[in-house]
Amino acid sequence: MKKSWTKSSHRILEHATSLNRYNRFIASLFKKYLGENILEIGSGIGGLSQFLPKSNITLSDIRSDYFIYLKSQFHYKILILDIEKTPPINLHNSFDTIISSNVFEHIKRDGDAISNCSKLLKKKGRLLLFVPARPEIYGSLDKAMGHFHRYTKEDLYHKTKSANLKIIKIKYVNFPGFFAWWVRGKLPSKSNSDNFMAKIFDTIIVPFLYLEKYLPIPFGQSLILVAEKS
Repeated sequence: MKKSWTKSSHRILEHATSLNRYNRFIASLFKKYLGENILEIGSGIGGLSQFLPKSNITLSDIRSDYFIYLKSQFHYKILILDIEKTPPINLHNSFDTIISSNVFEHIKRDGDAISNCSKLLKKKGRLLLFVPARPEIYGSLDKAMGHFHRYTKEDLYHKTKSANLKIIKIKYVNFPGFFAWWVRGKLPSKSNSDNFMAKIFDTIIVPFLYLEKYLPIPFGQSLILVAEKS
């Protein structure tokens, strides 16, 4: 996971963290599945964290610089945690919810990471994932971000089932973003233009994404997963 993180990854993370409407939208997708003791995997610099419940939450990241930043911004419990490795035994069966947004694509052995999430969950605890979808739109921006994966439903389903987790929901989201990402992936990375387009997306397109909660869409830029530990 460390090797896949670049200066471009950090720059793009800063841009993504500033997209408040989009991060609020992601949080809304999982609102009804959140429990009372939540762990966020890969909190980064808090893009999603700010929209999670204000109590009984633990933030985590693999990077010590992000750990320090999160400590300065949030009055939550914060951990340095590499989910690709077996987690400390004292954390096993500790959480009723694990949530992660746009993190598992950076993990080469993502199946191991999902299995380790299962170890951390209590019985009936839920794993909530938001990940990039559709390998056919993998492009220059994915490379710049250090992505190992873009997922299909089938791929994510089998990796989750292999971790002995029951699938409750798996769904594509952000239908318009699929086409925008495909076009963007054919172009070289340009920081200023990418940031400008992301702001337009956050302002104009994101409000319409809430309609997808009520509509069946055949594919999208991302996938959401809700799974439960037996």
